[in-house]
Amino acid sequence: MFSPMPVDLAPPPPRLSVTDSLFLDFDGTLVDLADNPEGVHVSRELADRLDALAAHMPGRLAIVSGRSIAQLDALFGPQAQHFTLAGSHGAERRSPDDGHVQPDKPPHLATATDEMRAVAEANDLYFETKSFGAGLHYRRNPKAEPLAIREATAIAERHGLTLQPGKMMVEIRLPGDKGQAIETLMQAPAMQGTVPIFFGDDVTDEDGFVAAAALGGAGVLVGPMRETAARYRLPDVAAVHLWLAQALENAK
Repeated sequence: MFSPMPVDLAPPPPRLSVTDSLFLDFDGTLVDLADNPEGVHVSRELADRLDALAAHMPGRLAIVSGRSIAQLDALFGPQAQHFTLAGSHGAERRSPDDGHVQPDKPPHLATATDEMRAVAEANDLYFETKSFGAGLHYRRNPKAEPLAIREATAIAERHGLTLQPGKMMVEIRLPGDKGQAIETLMQAPAMQGTVPIFFGDDVTDEDGFVAAAALGGAGVLVGPMRETAARYRLPDVAAVHLWLAQALENAK
């Protein structure tokens, strides 16, 4: 999937043209990672900046997250209605114009979720309920990583679900990935004829980088350099905020 790893990648130019669509991961990209997902806060400054960018590029700003749309709504408040959202790795989508699209939950998903919860309770792991899956976070108990991955793998295989490792966590979910989410969202009328620019930090974002490049755009890795399909890199969340501020200023 990846080209030979370069020493580093340049930062993306801080500008967005009328032929760009902006896709943003959430955790680790727009907000710093926390010990558990409930410890994350969206500042008013960030929400207002994204709101202003969305006004400058109507229908062409999307947040693509492993979180559910309900979680993103709770974090952003009413301003979330102004963005296109792809939650649960793209299993559910909502845009200001087209409403909320989500699949039916298969019966075995509840059983798998209960099994994940039992693993968490027995092994001092943080359990995260998701709309279309469940996660085990081992940031507070790093030694439990092999166990968490082993148990989640077995549960995913038993119920025909996708296993998705992440930063200090592993989750099971319905099939699909952020690359497919970007490909689907790019079919919206407002995004047709544009190219996607996708910012993400985790291995779960690599499918999005690949999809963005295939559609003529680019991925932006957030965080330390690693083997990646991204074209650009920013060092941390603070650098993403600065880039968004500069891009907004240049759009005026």
